[in-house]
Amino acid sequence: MKKLLVPIDFSEGTDKVIKAAGDLAEQLSASLILFHVVEPVATYVPVGASMDVLTATPPLEPVDIKDVESRLDKLADGPRQKGVSTQVSALIGLAVDDIIAKAENENAAYIVLGSHGHGALYHLFSGSVVTGVLRKAKCPVLIIPASAKSK
Repeated sequence: MKKLLVPIDFSEGTDKVIKAAGDLAEQLSASLILFHVVEPVATYVPVGASMDVLTATPPLEPVDIKDVESRLDKLADGPRQKGVSTQVSALIGLAVDDIIAKAENENAAYIVLGSHGHGALYHLFSGSVVTGVLRKAKCPVLIIPASAKSK
């Protein structure tokens, strides 16, 4: 059975992404994996007189992965009610790298991502998970635009 990896960030567009992924999974007789990555907070740590490093620290507030998976489980109700087999998974890590690793480990046929619709200037300074995934993915990536209309 084909698997669709659906990275979720719990933003406004999450429901659209899950609906689109669920519809596609129905058409392809595929299963879904709803996946969330809790990213660490980057901190600036001076080292020595002339050298600085950027380190990744755990999230500012403790994150219970079981709580995150519980939120994902609630989101999985929609596709499950339509008969789509849906798993959930969450971890603390780096979004792009962990999405790519999860897709490869699960042998995902597709990655289905939502786009927030930020402009070029935003991406210049902050980067984009979508852009990173597009560059590194070895399977097709489907992007659900923030402006997509729900049917």
